[in-house]
Amino acid sequence: MKKLDTVLNRIEFFVMSVGMGIMVLFNFMNVVSRKLMPKTPFSYTEELVVLIFLWISMFGISYAFRRHSHTGLNLVTEHLPAAARILFVLFSMFCSAVFVGIIAYTGLELVQNHVKYAQILPSLRMPMAVQSLALPLGGVVVILSVLVSGFREIQDIRKGTEEA
Repeated sequence: MKKLDTVLNRIEFFVMSVGMGIMVLFNFMNVVSRKLMPKTPFSYTEELVVLIFLWISMFGISYAFRRHSHTGLNLVTEHLPAAARILFVLFSMFCSAVFVGIIAYTGLELVQNHVKYAQILPSLRMPMAVQSLALPLGGVVVILSVLVSGFREIQDIRKGTEEA
């Protein structure tokens, strides 16, 4: 479990940091080119930034789950016995995995449609499937993170009851 967490952390950190750097660079170049060289075509940067933003968002969701940086309400659950808290964690894991699974499945259908109809991004002239692929692949990574995070939380609850 710890090894999977480490591997996911490294992949996500790489994707998010490199992606954010590229987004900042291209947005900056887009603004500069609009002001200093108005006739220079730089229209592809907007599509590229959206494409990268989608990938970063999916990996950011995964990262947030494993770091417990997502929004969570523990006002009620922290006052419950350990067994009830574990049930809540399992229920939360199930709901999160199902929701992300729906997003991933819908994303997979979207990718299939983009491939079937050979849709391309107008300025970048690349397949739209590259952009849409972020949903199913990111969804798989998010589901793994939901499971890793949930099982770690269950271990923490069990550890807390053993210490008490």
